[in-house]
Amino acid sequence: MEYLIAITLGPVQEFIASARRFRDFFAGSRLLSEAAASAALSVAKAIGPQNLIFPAPESLEELKTLGEAGIPNVLLAKVPSGFDPIQLGEEALEAAKAYLKEKAEEAFGPYREHLRFQEALEQVEDLLEGYYAYLPLQGGYAETRRRLMALLAARKTTRDFRPVSWGAPLYKSSLDGARESVLAFRGNEARLRLRLGLREGEHLSGPDLLKRLWEAPPFLSATHAAALPFWQGVKARGAQRVLEEALGEVANLMDKEDRGVPVREARHPVLRNTPFARFDVRLLYETRLEEFPSLAEDPGRLEEARRRLSRLWEELRKRKVKAPPGTYYALLLGDGDRMGKTIDQQDSPEVHRALSRRQALEFAQEVGKIVAEHQGGLIYSGGDDVLAVLPLHTALRAAWALAQRFQEVMAPYGQGGEAPSLSVGMAIVHHLEHLQDALELVRRTEKVAKEGLPGGKEEERKNALAVAYSPRSGSELTVRGRWDEAPRLTQRLYRYADLLRTDAVPAKAAYELWALLQEAEEFRLSEEALLAEARRILGRKAMEKAYQEELGLRLGGKTGVRRLTQELLLAQPLAEALEQAAVPVESLEVWRAH
Repeated sequence: MEYLIAITLGPVQEFIASARRFRDFFAGSRLLSEAAASAALSVAKAIGPQNLIFPAPESLEELKTLGEAGIPNVLLAKVPSGFDPIQLGEEALEAAKAYLKEKAEEAFGPYREHLRFQEALEQVEDLLEGYYAYLPLQGGYAETRRRLMALLAARKTTRDFRPVSWGAPLYKSSLDGARESVLAFRGNEARLRLRLGLREGEHLSGPDLLKRLWEAPPFLSATHAAALPFWQGVKARGAQRVLEEALGEVANLMDKEDRGVPVREARHPVLRNTPFARFDVRLLYETRLEEFPSLAEDPGRLEEARRRLSRLWEELRKRKVKAPPGTYYALLLGDGDRMGKTIDQQDSPEVHRALSRRQALEFAQEVGKIVAEHQGGLIYSGGDDVLAVLPLHTALRAAWALAQRFQEVMAPYGQGGEAPSLSVGMAIVHHLEHLQDALELVRRTEKVAKEGLPGGKEEERKNALAVAYSPRSGSELTVRGRWDEAPRLTQRLYRYADLLRTDAVPAKAAYELWALLQEAEEFRLSEEALLAEARRILGRKAMEKAYQEELGLRLGGKTGVRRLTQELLLAQPLAEALEQAAVPVESLEVWRAH
């Protein structure tokens, strides 16, 4: 008898999201993906890769290739007659756990004397939860798969709880507060913390430390992403040597041991031909200089470093470089629309396999290239999910490129004109904002992209981009637009940014419109009065008539006034990043040609 088996690994959010920096977050994502790849490899070796449905490799070698793009934490396979699904599931889960244990032993080994080594390994072993469910493949594939996924969900709610073997009356993890710290420093604790990338007073559990010490591929930090528009502008003005000389002088003010701390992120391909491959990007930010012990401990050297940065800004401004560097970056989260419905319509393992292969080979594998082309770092891509960090001057173009690619790949699966689409949430966040807050914001924004703003129409849901801006001082702002609008939200924001950059539209106009909206709510202005006052505000600004008319076209009822106001406000940080990156301003004709 043939069976259908589903295997899931977790906890996804608990393991991945307990992180202080993007590299840890990326490492957690990759570790879980590679553990899933180990489970998939175990299944493929047992029953043949052609029986895997999700992922859907043709060979063991191709499974490795798919693993580079990312293997989701839920596997689906057809079990041929003569194979035991229970044994298959148990061996797959064991392979995933063995992978994590092996990586933990490798990562912890060099620091063994400074850890509660055995407890650290036990915490990692206890971390991974795995479940599987199986059913005879009878009564049609689609119906069997539906019942199987319901059975798997029920199994997960009856999770197993084993007694903890590693508990102790010690500090809890600073990241998740659940497990005890496994740190046991011997020797110079300050220097050891520096080597491990730990802040003073920070305590890590075994899973936390695995993400921190694992030799993951290099990754961008939030500060790198915030600084990239600045570097782009430096290059455009031919001021690379001026910047590198200043960074070298600031670095030389520190002890050699501080300067020699390896910055793993610096090996990222986006940073390969930048000064950040040799100098810590934090040196560009005066507020972060105190994070280097030899500067923090010597006020004289710290002040000299600050003076050198001030001279650098003066030199760069003479070369028309916008300095100092910016402080905001973009976090992008994308998720496929109507994918559950699309999968439910696949009526055999073969056609479902074809869908899985198309998703993996034509979209998931392309995501990394698209993000890299826009100078970003891909945290995760698997199936129809994308999470990436991007510099602000390229982020909107990256979002549109990803949405386009997804639509192209999934176009053949449309039923009644409803092909799957990609909804994208984007959060514009300060580089010093807590990672957990940034992640929470981008998740809320992605939900707005999928479900629409409050009061929106049912038919306007999905297939959209939502952008949230969270300034360090001021209230949070969110705008949304469907991908099939004309012009798209990305086009409107770039256009408004260019109008602000050239002073064709005064920045003050947006704030006056915002004040008008507050007054309209307080005094319950009629729609007619609100529109008349909005047009009056635009009309009395020092704007050419053509620009007044262009903005006037975006007005229409209270919704139109609010939308124009919010988009003008959100275009301002975008304008600053584009100006800093020296991106050319586009004429209206070029803009319309996009």
